[in-house]
Amino acid sequence: MNASLELLLATPFIGGLLAFIGGKVHRWIRNLIAIIFSFATAFEIIGYYNVTIKGIVWGKLFGSDLILQTNPITWLFLFIVTSASFLIVLFSIDDMRKEEDELKLDAYYMYLLFVEGAMVGIVLAGDLITFFMFWEIMSWTSYFLIIHGGKRSMAAGYKYIIMSVIGAYAMFLAMAMLYAKAHSLVYTDVANVLLHSSPAFVIWTIVLLAIGFFVKAAVMPLHTWLPDAHSEAPSPVSPLLSGVLIKMGAYGLFVVLYGLISVKLAGSLMPSVFSTPLLLYIIQWLAALSIVLATFLAIMQEDAKRLLAYSSISQIGYVVLGIATGTSLGVAGGLFHALNHAIFKGLLFLVVGAVIYRTGTRNLSELGGLIKKMPFSFVALLLGIIALAGVPPLNGFVSKWMIYEALLQKKEVFLLIMAFVGSTGAFLYVYRLVHSIFLGQLPKKYENVKDVPILMQIPIWVLALLTIVLGIMPGLAMNVIVKGMAFFGFKPIAYNLFGFPQGTAMGALTTINISAGLAIAFVVAWILFILFPKSRKVSQYDNYAAGQVVTEDLKYNYSYGFYMSFSRVIKPILKWSIERVYNYWVEAAKIFGDYYMRRIYTGNLETYNAYIVIVITLAAAFVLLGGKIW
Repeated sequence: MNASLELLLATPFIGGLLAFIGGKVHRWIRNLIAIIFSFATAFEIIGYYNVTIKGIVWGKLFGSDLILQTNPITWLFLFIVTSASFLIVLFSIDDMRKEEDELKLDAYYMYLLFVEGAMVGIVLAGDLITFFMFWEIMSWTSYFLIIHGGKRSMAAGYKYIIMSVIGAYAMFLAMAMLYAKAHSLVYTDVANVLLHSSPAFVIWTIVLLAIGFFVKAAVMPLHTWLPDAHSEAPSPVSPLLSGVLIKMGAYGLFVVLYGLISVKLAGSLMPSVFSTPLLLYIIQWLAALSIVLATFLAIMQEDAKRLLAYSSISQIGYVVLGIATGTSLGVAGGLFHALNHAIFKGLLFLVVGAVIYRTGTRNLSELGGLIKKMPFSFVALLLGIIALAGVPPLNGFVSKWMIYEALLQKKEVFLLIMAFVGSTGAFLYVYRLVHSIFLGQLPKKYENVKDVPILMQIPIWVLALLTIVLGIMPGLAMNVIVKGMAFFGFKPIAYNLFGFPQGTAMGALTTINISAGLAIAFVVAWILFILFPKSRKVSQYDNYAAGQVVTEDLKYNYSYGFYMSFSRVIKPILKWSIERVYNYWVEAAKIFGDYYMRRIYTGNLETYNAYIVIVITLAAAFVLLGGKIW
């Protein structure tokens, strides 16, 4: 078992190296290796379903053991990482074929598998050194994937890595503080030290670690890297970043809050608000603000990928909000939403990637009418936006219901309202997405567009099917989540395959009844549609807009500035955008580098010799005056 756990960690790294080497022989050898090793990693985790391994030593560093471990919660995140990575590799085979530079493509698959391996290492880590090592590998390899997108992606990559380094420094400082006290960074040793430390030490440790996790999870106000990185990265990389990578921040937060400390300990160190420790309550509000503000920003976007990027900030807010409630139902809802978000957001990014693959644009005002040209992609997008908006019977509804119910049980009304506002606002931007891409008038240049190749369709169909399966049968995921939470000391939750039978503040949730009711309503509507007279089909140009006849160069569907009136309302808030703060510091750094540092590091040997002479002269004068250098 020990060897197989280490093999699970090594598999994607070996696959990445072999894929890079295989590309030197032939591109199909590289592609086949990437598919085989990504599938092998996903297949290996089956043997660890509901298995708990408390810790095996795989090395030693700075006198501290390096530990690998697994439990049902780690299995949940392993499932997200490995299954998503495999589907993304499949999608990449055809989507990345347009890349003419084979060397860059070889590196692309290597970095893709390295990112997967790093995330597997993060999830399996049983100590902070192992966690941090793979965290940094994840950050740097994902940076190289982001900048693969071209010139515009370079700036996005710089912003991402700068923010990642800031988060990493904060985490490293917390680790140094813990090591100074415990002389070990194994989770169990760290937990014991925190249990007997002063409140100030515990709080500062949590805050520093949380900064690193919030950067990666893109919780506001540390989200600035995400919209650029997700939108400018290659199409297959976007679902990896949005659906999987940002979950590592949520996973790290869960480990710290419930693995290294506990709600009971946190409650004894600080005052409580609504029976929630103050620090957790602050995290809840940061998550809620992320939900609402990112929703408003998503509504205003003209770029489809950028719209989905801001949506990811909003949806990860639900994950963090649920985890920070501290209750069994809330934490389970947050973990379930992490899984659901990986599914429906991965689905949406892949569909938008398919549209970009066929049309060459992601600008919503340039699209429209693709429903007849790409019907498969339309159905998949429709399922994805229904799940994202939290509408039954798809998976997003169940996890959001759990979070709502947990907030209602704790009587946190304002946070509940903000969560509802986020879901309501989601209807606005997902409607914009489906309307601007698939409905309305088809531009003449897209008349010959067709759906994407089969290898790109398979991942989309798998994710679309999962939105239905987990929406109707949430017990499949809850079986893993509840057992994992029991490992961390949470009270059990009553559930069955089709929901939560016990009456609660919002009533019992039985998804099979909801699904049956919606199915009956759909059948009745379909029968009425068949029986009643049909409208006459006409050409899209046999129409008029405001009294003017529609022609090929005049679109009758309003696309550009879709929610312009809304943007005027939200514009004053954007004056306080953290993006402005980031840009201010970037410009300040450039000025400092250009006007001051360049005058010191001139690259001129004579200047450096002058520096040496000046330093020696000052040192000699200091000694002659009676000073001591050493």
